[in-house]
Amino acid sequence: MSDSNPAVSSEQADQQAEAGEGLFTRLRGARLGEVQILVGPTVLWFFIFLLAPLVVILYYSFLTYSSFNVEFTFTLDAWEAVFQPTIYDVFIRSLLIGGAVTVVTLIFGYPLAYYLRFYTSQNGGILLLLFLVIPFWTSAVIRTIGWYPILGVTGVINKLLIQWGLVETPVEALLFSPFSQIVGYLGAYIVFMAAPIFISLSQIDEDLLDASETLRGDPIDTFRYVTLPLSMPGVVIGIIFVFVLSIGDFTIPQFLSGGKGTITTLIYLSVNNGLNYPDAAALSIALLVIIFAVVYVLTRFVDISKIAQN
Repeated sequence: MSDSNPAVSSEQADQQAEAGEGLFTRLRGARLGEVQILVGPTVLWFFIFLLAPLVVILYYSFLTYSSFNVEFTFTLDAWEAVFQPTIYDVFIRSLLIGGAVTVVTLIFGYPLAYYLRFYTSQNGGILLLLFLVIPFWTSAVIRTIGWYPILGVTGVINKLLIQWGLVETPVEALLFSPFSQIVGYLGAYIVFMAAPIFISLSQIDEDLLDASETLRGDPIDTFRYVTLPLSMPGVVIGIIFVFVLSIGDFTIPQFLSGGKGTITTLIYLSVNNGLNYPDAAALSIALLVIIFAVVYVLTRFVDISKIAQN
């Protein structure tokens, strides 16, 4: 019969516990090191190619401009120019255009995504959605100028209208107008609205739709109380995509607006016509702040992270 010593057993248990804690600490340190190695390049890229350029742009917005030169003397002249009535009007026009483009794109993009989700097969919907990406294989300038033979006074639409007897003279308002600008934006960015909505609709559980039908919910009620709320993360992501891209687009306003500039055209003209980097930097930072504010407000109402939870 062997004797047992409680003191020795307790000491051995403490040693084993300390060894276990040490091993856990080493493993946790190893995992932390792996995380740093994996995330490090992304964080480094983020700082070098995003934050650092923004800091440089912000720095230039406080410098002095004089006769095609930038003097490294701090001043608020560029920021005072941002709040001039003419610049203010351009900001308002840019925001209105961005809002109108977003609304029109949502009106066309949601039914498209809904059709691809519920009236085609899963692979067929994805394939048809990918067809909307084909125009991006060409230059943005070519895609924009491609509307000239369609909307121009001698374009396809005007010829059809005259041929059908609907008008006697070509409709000049089809091109170089707010209409042509909206059409250009719609053709360019509808895929950025339809794609995230399609993803949200694809993640809706079919049992929820069947449950609504079982509870005698008609198609309108099912859409209102089930489909639409569950697709809101995709809708908000699409709104963010389209608004940010449209308000920052330069090509479409330059070629289709008929001379009415937006903030991006003012930024381009500030650099191209006079090398006025401080004014261009101040306009860029102001535009960035507005975009961040809009995105922040949208994300306060809808949790867009839900689109990645399924």
